[in-house]
Amino acid sequence: MNPKRARLALAVLFAINLMNFFDRQLLGAVGEQIRKEWSLSDTALGTLGTAFTLIYAIVGLPLGRLADKFSRTRILGAGVFVWSLLTAASGACVSFAQLFAVRLGVGLGEASCAPAASSLIGDLFPAHKRSNALSVFMLGLPIGIAASFLVGGYVAKTYGWRTAFFIAAVPGILCSIAALVLMSEPERGASEVHDVGASKREGHAIQLVLSIPSMWPIVVSGALLQIVLAAALLKLPLFRDLFLALNELLSALEG
Repeated sequence: MNPKRARLALAVLFAINLMNFFDRQLLGAVGEQIRKEWSLSDTALGTLGTAFTLIYAIVGLPLGRLADKFSRTRILGAGVFVWSLLTAASGACVSFAQLFAVRLGVGLGEASCAPAASSLIGDLFPAHKRSNALSVFMLGLPIGIAASFLVGGYVAKTYGWRTAFFIAAVPGILCSIAALVLMSEPERGASEVHDVGASKREGHAIQLVLSIPSMWPIVVSGALLQIVLAAALLKLPLFRDLFLALNELLSALEG
């Protein structure tokens, strides 16, 4: 593919990944307001994050297979549109049950991002440039999470948590349009260079990956790390309130 088109596609993929983590983490930024308004327990609020993570992980496998067979740009565009629309619907929920169902839908939509985007990057860039491209794509993770707390927290504090969900949906819908209009589906395997005489390994793709000895520690450690990080990010605003209260107490004692 033309290098300029590849860089444009990477910019769109970066923006989509940023919104992926922005929308995902927005619940952590506004969760305390929701908990107080509906008088929810910490367990109920934590269940939202747990259910989201489980549905995201389970649905990711069949969506990965789908990305092997159908247009990845369309899968990605549809996924971004669905999760953005349901992010907006989160702001219209009037009960915990409604929000629980809608957040499951957000998880379904977001599960399309990683498999389709990773596959696209593999065909957009040759092997010697692929790690840099993946690094740019994954920058969407920390930037998206930071922006979620910064922007989402400010909007929720100023205009309410519902408005934060409504506003978050807008850039996601624009990313969906960009994926369908600005990105073209690259030919599969176009950027690969195969060694002369090399043979393809036989077997199921997942079995081949898991047969690599070093893969199991990566999978297990990544899963455990995700559990800890998801819980920490969901309750992070509570620690902020605690630190502010301690700061006020120390200021009073010093005075």
